[in-house]
Amino acid sequence: LSDRDIPHRTKIRQEIMSRAETAEARVRNRLAMVPGKVSFTFDSWTSDPGDPFLSVTAHYIITAP
Repeated sequence: LSDRDIPHRTKIRQEIMSRAETAEARVRNRLAMVPGKVSFTFDSWTSDPGDPFLSVTAHYIITAP
């Protein structure tokens, strides 16, 4: 491998941000179509090495027609 084979950190960041925006848009669109209420739960923790994590979960019920 040469340095030319490894993407620059800014290119990697752009790709991560682009994928995150796409995922966020998909979640927003899906939740906008829920006919009732949506409840959210949040959880945060730190791993043994000190890495922070945040979990967000949406709960909703869709009844059959």
